[in-house]
Amino acid sequence: MLEIFKSIPAGGTIFNCIAVILGSIIGLAAGKFIPEKTNDTIFNCLGLFTIYVGINMALKMEHSIAVLLSLVLGAVTGEFLGIETKLNSLGNILKAKIHTSNAKFTEGFVNATLLFCVGSMAIIGAIEDGLRHNPEILMTKGIMDCIAGSMFAGAYGIGVMFSVVPLFLYQGAITLGASWAESVITESMYANISGIGGLMIMGIGLNMMKITRLKLGDMLPGLVYVVFFTMMFA
Repeated sequence: MLEIFKSIPAGGTIFNCIAVILGSIIGLAAGKFIPEKTNDTIFNCLGLFTIYVGINMALKMEHSIAVLLSLVLGAVTGEFLGIETKLNSLGNILKAKIHTSNAKFTEGFVNATLLFCVGSMAIIGAIEDGLRHNPEILMTKGIMDCIAGSMFAGAYGIGVMFSVVPLFLYQGAITLGASWAESVITESMYANISGIGGLMIMGIGLNMMKITRLKLGDMLPGLVYVVFFTMMFA
């Protein structure tokens, strides 16, 4: 299977998207058999596990000040640009297009998009696929996303499946620009990207458990800021 996706442009991203769709279908099918009263329990369990994943990623950061500055400036920039609002609007547009009555469609779409796109594995894998035509990292990520997608789809519904649209555009763009990214991004940058991504993923978990209502989409510019601040602190 690896050889098949090696021969396809952006094959790793395509595999990743197929895996998310497959996981979502499994989750949607299984979700029909879950009683409504158990939804809060499922959300709390998913939230706790998501926080755990975020902590593991956040602990990889090498320059905490660079990550903090990036997170703050990213959130301010994102709020100014209205990124969270635009993501929610996109989710609502997709919801209207497919004529679904799922109340959690947009929330599932936004949370799944952040979960699948924010991690450093998405960036490292996309660069590796673009430069060396090696989709192995993204295929591994795809299997992980398939499992996460099935759980999220069971809880949120079909909105999770539509996260493949921004996922494809995001990882595909990095793959196409890999020759530039490879020459700029260092190991320290990867570590700090993982760090800030981990903090955002922790935020997803906290939101799922209704402990906070963080606008995580607004924090996405922090992934760009952290590259420049790492260069300064390194």
